Amino acid sequence: MSVNHVDDPTITDSAQLWRRIHPKQIVADDKSGGFRVSSAAFSDSSDGTPMSVLLAEAVLLSGRTARDVLNGYETFALSSITAGVVRKERQGVTRAPLPDEPAHAYVFGEKTRGTKRFLARHAVWVVDPHPPTRGT
Repeated sequence: MSVNHVDDPTITDSAQLWRRIHPKQIVADDKSGGFRVSSAAFSDSSDGTPMSVLLAEAVLLSGRTARDVLNGYETFALSSITAGVVRKERQGVTRAPLPDEPAHAYVFGEKTRGTKRFLARHAVWVVDPHPPTRGT
């Protein structure tokens, strides 16, 4: 079943889009000596749905914090990109609230290798990663 998503103009270009980052999507950054988000973190879901994000403003307005959205995801980190950045790569953003997550949204559009790299380069940490565990 194909769904035609429409970019939501009420989500401004400055809107922060938070993405939970699995430990396997965190890589060493030789330039900074720290860690960065892998481009693989910016793929659509394996079930065929677009890439999931959380609208930071909606999370904060609900009285929650960035750390709160990692409850149940304790080994994950949290990164942020803006809606304007994803739109520069011909992606759209649409609200897609879930029963257990009203701040849920989708970033939709074809995600080429270059698109994923662009998004990864523009991602910033909201909740810093723990060093990835090798071999897990």
